Amino acid sequence: MNRIKVIFAVVLAAFAVNASAQFSQQGKSNEFMLKMEPGYAPFMGNVGTAGEHGFNITKYHNAVQFNALAGVNVSQDWFVGGGAGFSYFHNTIQGDITPMMGVSVFADVDFRPIWQGMMGLDYQPATIKWAPMVGARAGVSLILDHPYYGSPMTPMMELYGGINWYYMHGLRNMQHNWHSFYATVGVAYMQQTVFLPIRVGWRW
Repeated sequence: MNRIKVIFAVVLAAFAVNASAQFSQQGKSNEFMLKMEPGYAPFMGNVGTAGEHGFNITKYHNAVQFNALAGVNVSQDWFVGGGAGFSYFHNTIQGDITPMMGVSVFADVDFRPIWQGMMGLDYQPATIKWAPMVGARAGVSLILDHPYYGSPMTPMMELYGGINWYYMHGLRNMQHNWHSFYATVGVAYMQQTVFLPIRVGWRW
């Protein structure tokens, strides 16, 4: 009986040491991070009611975009933050259409479900290179010096999905694993118009 107790105590001690070592390697569960995103958003269509001079954005204006974001990476899988973006609305078919510039301010949430589970426990025993990615944004959009409407401001909403590549891949919750490149495609609404934003980004 004493031998069984000794073996049981040794197993418990080994498990405790191993769990402590894994926890010490995890480091912080949250980290401040930045995201940079160039992209292109083809025009999909207008919605709502046109004004005296038509819609705020018409004539099939596509948008060249650049966004800068800051926020907190939460427990590896989540990013919660906010950002600002610049858009250059132009027409590639009708060259005589006047281009316009716009800015946006928005909140951003994305989720990269890389976890695995066993018996209700969250763990990740292997290195991680790729993860799917989904997200949403909400904010406001402003056109600068619109030829007819001045500076119209409207709500901005977006849903997107894509793929995330951890270029310094490592174990779950290791700090360097949170840095990544990603590519997304989505559906966005702003200025009475629906766009199809396609982006690449860098998270660090």
